[in-house]
Amino acid sequence: MERIIFILSYEKRWDCWMVYANRAIDAGDFFQSIGRYIGDEDLEVWPVVRKITETIRKYDTPMLFKQFGRKKFKDERMFLQKVEEAYIREDIRPYIDKYVAQVLDELTEAGCPLFLKTSRLDNFYKNQRLMLKSVPLRALLKFERTGEFTRYILRLTDGEKTFYPSDYALKVLTRRPCRVVSGRQLFRFPEDFDGQRLQPFLQKREIMIPKANEGIYFRRFILKNVRHEEIEVQGFDVIVREVEKQAFLSLERDILGMPVLVMEYKYGNQYIPGWSSRKALVELYTEGDRYAFYKVSRDPEWEQLQARQLVALGIRNDTEGYFHLPEVTVMTWKTEKETEDRDKVSGEVIADAWQKTVTWVQTHGDELKAMGIGFTQKTLRRAYYIGAWQIDSSVSETMDWFELKAEVILTDGRRIPLLRFRDHILTDKREFLLDDGTLFLIPEEWFATYTELLLFAQGKGTSLFFHRSQYVLLKDWAETTCHFSLPENLQEEVTLPFDFQVTLRPYQRFGYEWMYRLYRCGLGGCLADDMGLGKTLQAIALILKYRQEGVKKPVVNRWPDSGKQLSLFDAPEEVSRPDEGDRSLVYHTCLVVVPASLIHNWRNELRKFAPQLTVTIYAGTNRIDLRSYLQRSDVVLITYHTLRNDIDILSRLTFGIVVADEAQMLKNPGSQLHQAMMRIQGRCFWALSGTPIENSLTDLWAVMNWVNRGLLGSQRFFRDHFIRPILADVEGRMSEALRKLIAPYILRRTKEEVLADLPDLTAELVVCEPEEEQRKVYEEEQSRVRNYILSERENQGELRSDFMVLKALIRLRQIANHPRLVETGYEGNSGKFSEVFRMLGEVIASGHKVLVFSSFVKYLKMVAEETMVRGWKYAMLTGLTADREQTIRHFQADPECRIFLISLKAGGVGLNLTEADYVFILDPWWNVAAENQAVSRAHRIGQKRAVFVYRFITAGTLEEKILAIQERKQRLADSVITAATSIPLTDEELLEVL
Repeated sequence: MERIIFILSYEKRWDCWMVYANRAIDAGDFFQSIGRYIGDEDLEVWPVVRKITETIRKYDTPMLFKQFGRKKFKDERMFLQKVEEAYIREDIRPYIDKYVAQVLDELTEAGCPLFLKTSRLDNFYKNQRLMLKSVPLRALLKFERTGEFTRYILRLTDGEKTFYPSDYALKVLTRRPCRVVSGRQLFRFPEDFDGQRLQPFLQKREIMIPKANEGIYFRRFILKNVRHEEIEVQGFDVIVREVEKQAFLSLERDILGMPVLVMEYKYGNQYIPGWSSRKALVELYTEGDRYAFYKVSRDPEWEQLQARQLVALGIRNDTEGYFHLPEVTVMTWKTEKETEDRDKVSGEVIADAWQKTVTWVQTHGDELKAMGIGFTQKTLRRAYYIGAWQIDSSVSETMDWFELKAEVILTDGRRIPLLRFRDHILTDKREFLLDDGTLFLIPEEWFATYTELLLFAQGKGTSLFFHRSQYVLLKDWAETTCHFSLPENLQEEVTLPFDFQVTLRPYQRFGYEWMYRLYRCGLGGCLADDMGLGKTLQAIALILKYRQEGVKKPVVNRWPDSGKQLSLFDAPEEVSRPDEGDRSLVYHTCLVVVPASLIHNWRNELRKFAPQLTVTIYAGTNRIDLRSYLQRSDVVLITYHTLRNDIDILSRLTFGIVVADEAQMLKNPGSQLHQAMMRIQGRCFWALSGTPIENSLTDLWAVMNWVNRGLLGSQRFFRDHFIRPILADVEGRMSEALRKLIAPYILRRTKEEVLADLPDLTAELVVCEPEEEQRKVYEEEQSRVRNYILSERENQGELRSDFMVLKALIRLRQIANHPRLVETGYEGNSGKFSEVFRMLGEVIASGHKVLVFSSFVKYLKMVAEETMVRGWKYAMLTGLTADREQTIRHFQADPECRIFLISLKAGGVGLNLTEADYVFILDPWWNVAAENQAVSRAHRIGQKRAVFVYRFITAGTLEEKILAIQERKQRLADSVITAATSIPLTDEELLEVL
């Protein structure tokens, strides 16, 4: 029958005893060993030995090579041949002893058979099985000093019997922990006893030290034994003393660079670390030929009380005398394998551990003093400042700047400007060197609280300066120190301008008040409401209020350097700005910059809602004649194109409120347009855009930098400190910092958010400026038709061919849409076509659906082609559509299909398209009823959203005049379309249309 037995054998290579597991056959009185190989299948049969064999593998050759030879030797063979004896003695042997002693203990606990191999025979008799004594042996030391020598005697005792080691043929199996064998008995010693001390006494009872050597012997050997053992002495004294004691907490750096708090105890004038196994502190005094040891025994109960007090403060006692914060990782570095873990401890982890540990000491300093526990850092190359600190600050307002004076005050009265910490905080360096050589560990919360503050600050002396637009960075300081004229601090009621020709909806009133408060503080913003919510109306209300509050004064043109940025330290007269004093009383002409397609809409809106304002449209080839009006009018309307071309003139003027409609036009900071806009001088700047970010965060910077100069720093600064970190971590700290900075200056409401304030149906007329080439084509066709009519009247006295007139009118309508509808070779653009797609882009970007109606299928196909080029999904319904229901279902069900192109005839009846909440009518015509039917496709029972209807007309064309005639002849359209032989229009009315 096979068994697993364990053999103790001496390994000459390592100069130590080792235990191995052997497979053996039970032969009755003895076991016959048949090999050391123990496979997994054997462990399945004898599971009790699995744990023991795992420990044995700790010191097999492959493991010893991995632990001690892998970095020095090519392979195991070379390791065994070349390893140095000193390395074996000092490192490898202690490692082996540790695990052999562990195996011996595990064997005793498991009751497994253990034998001592004393010969080459493989038979192990059962009556030679080793047995472990339960009571440990203890060494008794005696030193007798005479006139000629000092006698050193060592005996052993188990508490009952005392004997000399030399009398019992002891074999030292392991040194520390010490295990010995004598006959069949296996003995153990206390864990702190070193078996090497037994070696001299294995062959003799005593050692004689000559008098000539006793001085060294007393200082080196006897002192150590007095410290650790209870010894018997003759011829010299061991005096036990009682002394005062105090506990100290020492901040130290471990071998991995991690912080550790080490408990130290001071007995009299001697220190001993809490982890030390010394039982006493001993000093040797000599006087002539007299030797005396003064011994102070440690007080374990008192030391344990000090440790418990520390644990009560929230730190953990990992090993005797060592303390760590619960959240600080404890690493070890004792062997080569454990050394590999060092790479896992990154600099950030180490810095965080020091931050937390030093902060803990600072926080609990008073409690440590109350407990009588001192603090020391004597082992550190540079000590840390562990006293308290506070920040003394004040904020003041000057011109367009806020000045923050902030100093860190230490307990000894030293004052350090916060500005001096800037480089450390921005580069995440936590250790700040104080003038006295100690390290001030910057509190962790400073990095979260002050990073953005110090990023944007302009420093001078002890002060930090911030532009007015960056006031959000100072809100926490300002709220506790003083009251500023900031937007949210303006408590007075904001009234609407008197004689305003419209009642604002609640969300519009809120938007107007938000704009007004920023304007009163000389700040601008970006109104980013969904299309159709009245951004233009809110801006007009602000301009009118500004006009009513201000007084027009002669304004002297300034001629500063082009594009000059506001600088904190420029003299006031060098900075382009409105008059100081009560700036609310000074009115400067307002400038509204728009795409060419919107200039007529702005003119019409101003006439409708603020007729008391004088308005100049600065456009056209004869605009040189309008320069005198640039500062005499209340409002100047100008296109982006014109502003870019005339910037050298416009940059010399000072405007009041400057509005950029469709401000996404400014998204390219390197463009001539953006650079021209940056040269415009004004009291405050406003961007209107439903899509302030179209492609990247650079779009946002371009708009916000124009609105409030310097708010987000330079473009390079913004790229390095915001764009790159945000792209790396969208939800990171810099994303939140950016939101915080821009939040006061961006107001966006979606249709869904203000649905309760909206009417069911909102209609708006969009007047589009034609392109120059388009205008030329239209005027040529218009002239030809007019000449034809005049010729007919002259020759016939009346018009004879209604069909010819109708055909001419249709051609003019098509040209108003896009000249390519009548001239296939036309390569220019169309003002209406461009505006339609600009607004389509805004609708799609905000996630809505739109119905697009036209009388001309050919025009719808042009729209479809451009839609495909832009990558937008669409559906189209005309009289030629085969499966109407499938087309309708596709538009209704597909969330990505946001555009439905419909001909007026095909979409006249039988449609219910409530998924759409925007309706575009591209070419309104006489038949208002047909248009109303088109609108009803979206605005029907079941529609839960407000519907916005936009009618597009081209300025200066028959479309504009048809709308005026509609008011006089509501039935005219039906008459023209249904009667092929007569048109119920007078010749004068036809000429008016043409």
